[in-house]
Amino acid sequence: MSRSAYEERRLAREVVGPARAVAFGASNVAPSAAVVGGLVLVVSYAGFASPLVVLIAFAASLCCASSIAEFARRLPSAGSLYTFNSHGLGRIGGFLTGWMMIFAYALYVPAGISLTSAFVSRLLADTLHVGVADWALSLIVLGAVVLVAYLGISTSSWVDLVLVTGETAVFAALAITILVKVGPAHYTASVFSPASSPSGLSAIARGMIYGITAFAGYEAAAALGEEAKDARRSIPASTIGVVIAVGAFYLLVVVAEMSALGRHGIPGFLHQSSPMGYLAGRFWSSSVLWAVDLVVVVTGLGFVIAACNVVIRVVFAMGRERALPESLARLSKRYTPVVAIGGIAVLSLLLGFPLTYIYSGARAFGYLAGAAGLSIVLLYLALNMATIRAFRTEFRDDFRLWRHLLVPATAAILLLFPLWGILHPRTHRLVDLLPYAALAWLCIGAVTAGALWARRPAGLQALGRVFLPAEDAECRHPGRPGVEANPPPIR
Repeated sequence: MSRSAYEERRLAREVVGPARAVAFGASNVAPSAAVVGGLVLVVSYAGFASPLVVLIAFAASLCCASSIAEFARRLPSAGSLYTFNSHGLGRIGGFLTGWMMIFAYALYVPAGISLTSAFVSRLLADTLHVGVADWALSLIVLGAVVLVAYLGISTSSWVDLVLVTGETAVFAALAITILVKVGPAHYTASVFSPASSPSGLSAIARGMIYGITAFAGYEAAAALGEEAKDARRSIPASTIGVVIAVGAFYLLVVVAEMSALGRHGIPGFLHQSSPMGYLAGRFWSSSVLWAVDLVVVVTGLGFVIAACNVVIRVVFAMGRERALPESLARLSKRYTPVVAIGGIAVLSLLLGFPLTYIYSGARAFGYLAGAAGLSIVLLYLALNMATIRAFRTEFRDDFRLWRHLLVPATAAILLLFPLWGILHPRTHRLVDLLPYAALAWLCIGAVTAGALWARRPAGLQALGRVFLPAEDAECRHPGRPGVEANPPPIR
């Protein structure tokens, strides 16, 4: 390919350092939102054994992150999982991965905007006694997110670093306060015993559904593969670093909760309208309860910024390789995918605004996020299968039994817990059935892929073939395997 042709489709280079890459990925996980939501559900099932559930989910996520790191070391690309699975599962598998990533993140972005606007509305009402409709605030949040995305990944990742540091600091400080005040006499290793669960292993299995889901989103750092400094080293380290940082944070919080509540205090904790607010009022002061809402607002902003940038880069990568309209790969003078940004903004507005206006931000979040959940689990399962296959074929000279077979196989097995929970909900309300929309979208994607294969099979052969340029890789890592020496031309 001509270098000038590539430059027209090249994102900004060397603009994101390791710390901001970790913050970007952590923001996409939204750890503080998980603390006030997902981890409370873990406690409702696993009870006093909740730290054990978090520890198992931590291990599963670390295994999956290891698979992402193995690909990111060889195929640094804005397409992230789309590019990886194009090599591990073939071009059709790669196309369907990108297809499902767009579905999931195109729902998560307006979901995050809706939830953030709802908490901003409540915070303004409780602290300033000002009433602003959450649908109006959702437009402001969307505008701010689009502006940050347009300014570039350097600005976006810096904002994420500030926000995720602030949000986790508040709950980490609360957890440390609890541990200090309750004292070592209330610390016990029994929180890591299955016998501490109210219903044994079945309750632990049910809690794992929400435990593993609480870690979802750590793959975001891989989308910075073309913009991070020394991407072949920093992106794998950042992906694993996100899981380690989030896992340590979750363990700190849930161990503190169990130390504060004991076995008999859990039912009262679960019946609180704001469980973390209850702990903040008990161990800090009732006058700082607004801080919990503020943390959720900050978490929501960080999440939406990160999620928006991830889907923008996947859409850009698929447009660049002509799996989607090529105009989506058009860049602004700031090297940001301006058409992709506009498309995601319009889609978020069309999906999120009507639901927020009709049902409120909180309910809109539940509908949108509920519909996206199955997609993420399927993507992680596909990624681990792609790892096993890729390192038995394309990267067979690098194959290691532990890293490329046992670890991804373990991750895939543990991911069956949330898959089972999503496909077999305890109730059959609308929100429980929404994940099945992902299966319908997958079927549409399969038909679309078949049509593309029939009309222009040569085009599908180019999928996943544009990543870190060979000349850049060669100057840093001469002879490193996995670098496309002559990527297909972009027309």
